[in-house]
Amino acid sequence: MRKFYALLFFLFLFQTNAIAQKGEVSAPLYIETSKPVQGSAFSESELIPAGEEYEIYNPRERGISKVVPGKGLPRGGDPVMQRTMGNVPSRAPLFSFNVAETKATPTDPTGVAGPNHYVNAYNSAFSIYDKEGNQLLPPVSLSSIGGEFENESDGDPIVVYDGFADRYVISQLSTSPNSVLIAVSKGPDPVNDGWYTYRFTTPGLGIRRVPDYPKISVWGDGYYITSNKDALSPEDNEVIFVVEREKMLIGEPARVLSFPLPGIKNNGFYSPAGFNARGNENPPLGNAPIVYLQDDAWEGVSEDHLKIWEVNVDWNNPANSSVSESQELGAAEGVSAFRSVFDGGGHRNLAQPEEAGDIDALQAIMMYSTSFRRFETHNSVVMNFVVDVEPTAAKHAAIRWYELRQPPNGGDWSVYQEGTYAPDGSDRFCGSINIDAEGNIGLGYAVVNDSPSNPVFPSLRFTGRYFYDEPGIMTIEEQSIVEGQSPNPDFKYGRYGDYSHLSVDAADGLTFWFNGEYFEGDQRINKVGVFKIQPELDNDLGIVALLEPENATLGSSEEISVSVRNFGELPQSGFEVSYTVDGGEMVTEVFEETIQPGSSVKFTFSETADLSEIGTEYELVVSTELNGDGNMDNDAFTAIVKNLPPVDGGVTSIDAPSSMRLLGGSEAITVTIENLGGMPLQDIPLSYDIGYGPEVREVFEGEIPVGDYAVYTFSETADLSKTGKYTIRARTNLEGDARPSNDETLKNLVNINCIPEGSDCSLGDGLFYFELNGVENDNIRCETGYGDFTGSGIELDRAEEDFSVTVESAWANGDDEQFSMWIDFNDNAVFEDNELLIDSEVITEASTRLSYDFSLPQGAALGQHLLRIRAGDTSFAGDLNDPCNVMGYGTTHDYTVNITDSTLNLEDFILNDAKLYVLNRVNNQIRIVLETTFDEPLQITVFDILGQKMLQNFMEKEEEAYVYNLDMSYAAKGVYLLRVGTGKVGKVQRFIVK
Repeated sequence: MRKFYALLFFLFLFQTNAIAQKGEVSAPLYIETSKPVQGSAFSESELIPAGEEYEIYNPRERGISKVVPGKGLPRGGDPVMQRTMGNVPSRAPLFSFNVAETKATPTDPTGVAGPNHYVNAYNSAFSIYDKEGNQLLPPVSLSSIGGEFENESDGDPIVVYDGFADRYVISQLSTSPNSVLIAVSKGPDPVNDGWYTYRFTTPGLGIRRVPDYPKISVWGDGYYITSNKDALSPEDNEVIFVVEREKMLIGEPARVLSFPLPGIKNNGFYSPAGFNARGNENPPLGNAPIVYLQDDAWEGVSEDHLKIWEVNVDWNNPANSSVSESQELGAAEGVSAFRSVFDGGGHRNLAQPEEAGDIDALQAIMMYSTSFRRFETHNSVVMNFVVDVEPTAAKHAAIRWYELRQPPNGGDWSVYQEGTYAPDGSDRFCGSINIDAEGNIGLGYAVVNDSPSNPVFPSLRFTGRYFYDEPGIMTIEEQSIVEGQSPNPDFKYGRYGDYSHLSVDAADGLTFWFNGEYFEGDQRINKVGVFKIQPELDNDLGIVALLEPENATLGSSEEISVSVRNFGELPQSGFEVSYTVDGGEMVTEVFEETIQPGSSVKFTFSETADLSEIGTEYELVVSTELNGDGNMDNDAFTAIVKNLPPVDGGVTSIDAPSSMRLLGGSEAITVTIENLGGMPLQDIPLSYDIGYGPEVREVFEGEIPVGDYAVYTFSETADLSKTGKYTIRARTNLEGDARPSNDETLKNLVNINCIPEGSDCSLGDGLFYFELNGVENDNIRCETGYGDFTGSGIELDRAEEDFSVTVESAWANGDDEQFSMWIDFNDNAVFEDNELLIDSEVITEASTRLSYDFSLPQGAALGQHLLRIRAGDTSFAGDLNDPCNVMGYGTTHDYTVNITDSTLNLEDFILNDAKLYVLNRVNNQIRIVLETTFDEPLQITVFDILGQKMLQNFMEKEEEAYVYNLDMSYAAKGVYLLRVGTGKVGKVQRFIVK
């Protein structure tokens, strides 16, 4: 023990935090030559069937996450969030086809469209199709490629088409030994030309050294591979690999150079991306970019930004090769703040319908691929990653996307446009983005929604934008490729996809091929959806929006203005534009100006419309008439316009405060006021009350235009310091308001302590004796109504069917004195309904020890958990079965139980004797120490009192103990729950942030 405490003192005094300086240059750490092993053309007799059994592939290896609870911007909503769907009509997919039906988990969908073939791969097989979706090679194991791929099926495949050499490239990882395998087709026919195969070993031993999650990209001087390798120390170890492309194309021995990324930060999973070049012109040699997001919620990152490195290889003298930090694109360079962290770095994030379990949002990943294309006036690259746009404990996944540009002959990159695509309440994630030869951008992704009113099983959809559109907006209305039929069948791990893949057809440079994962029953299915954004017709006009009038107080001579878009490839002028109101007489006029291809213009009719009846909804149908129009589907547009009463305002939401721990005595009340009428509103009288008590009256002195809103914070605060439930009512009090029914909004919230002190036990209500499985707590004192007895060591063997708890209360009054008991099996600090083991049992006699039977649920989680027991007089104020509620009369007590199973091996309980220390240092720097003989990596999870996961990381053993330094200086004050352990068993403990 003396040695152990010496270790604690040493760690307290000394902590290394090596930070690479911007502009730092690193030389290659490792150089190796690999000889090719020939693969041959496929023959039916040599094909190895794809596996059909259920198998978990390559759990993405996570290092010690550096998420700091409570740290990071934005505090509110996403600053560049697109909240509505694009309104430009789009075509449904040209066609779609299934390319995998498997139980491989996850499938890792990937595929590319070359001039004549679509080559598809997944965990751990591949298949080949023609460009109409007809199968040329059925799904077979990746081992069928032969050569270095023989007997190899570790997975994580990626398929790329090297258009500058007219070759296909397939990669996968290997763990025997740790290496990346690459197959390059010998010619443009992937079925018949055969393959060169290579193995490039990645140095080091151990699971953290596996080249996990490898992603390959094409550049002029090599194939660039990024990987989730050495996530604990990526600044000092090989995580970027460059292989000698020119040699591999001709089947000669090829070298690999490996590099660290100086100055990199991550949150425990590490997925930078190389720029994957497409198009007709190969990028110049050198300055190959690598990009990764850097979130200010991570330790060591002060501002959200994109970081770019440049790799320069010298194949004549490899030792002269280097990687260097090139640029940081932050707020000053046009990168808006983002929130890339879900559940403190945990990997079960997004809810599915039917309470089927959460799935992985794939956070902190620059999604594949980061697509580069050269244009005459500039170079472009597009990229995307998932973000959380919901600032509260709820989660709402959306896709943050970028187009960066640089001068055509090289130079610094700049942000040309950015956006966050979140057009409704569904979660969108697992995106893949690409840019076609005309500069149009396509975006494919997964969608899921657990809302009972709009359930969406994991499904595949796409959107996009035209080159000429307003920057930062996905203008094309969303289209479905396939709607999922069932939830993710991986209930245990929540693995989804790992990635998707959107490629651009090499034959025309315009057609997008999206490959993603959805589910039918227990089958994971990969489907390819083929779509096109670039116009295919010479003549194609349509109406995309009614610009004027909008909902307002309307008159008898309203101007009608519309947006006319040229979807075709030829300029248009001299065509007819018409409108009708409620199916009445058609008004037709001629548009005389010229609309260029891909652009939209505003057209205002000279003849006005009578829309003067207040409260009426008018249907306007506007259309174009163009001789030779090749697409009639987008000619007409229908809109509903409402004549609103002049005065109509209301409070539409109460934005603050929200239910949380430890609300105070002077909480600010913030509301959203909306102008629901037809005229601007100014000097709006407002009020709020708490529990229909005295009203607080104030005036919003600004102006709110028609259809707009404003946020107002009352100057007089509210006292919400008492633990319990509150009802806040806020309203507008406008004179002459046309619809008083929409004036007010109610909000129910709770001041949650969940250490419910304040119940009165002085008359004998509550528990004064507790005994469970040999652990006895006698003569419990009545003090604050709450007792913390978590130092107890109650053992419960889940192999036993029944248990008995003995309690005693000093009060009994008919059926009024009752007790309930929970065990927090999922260790999230919340005592949920399905964890309620004893429900409102009546204590029939006072001052008498009474026993009550209960049983553990089947498969109850092993390890240490909190037990909560509450008792009191239910005829008075307070909810016995609300575990955080302060009862009028009663007590709440917490204990610690350890669930064991005598039928299992002893090693399942190796943490039983571990000792967990939580040391709160200056400025809420928490040092966590676990003393145990166990020596495998452990997971640490921190929950707040609402059950929100604040952090989920790994702990590594340092000499005799596991030590983790937790920065809680950014977190709100209150009580938190800590769990340290494996997936099977763990230790739990509360701690306080002051």
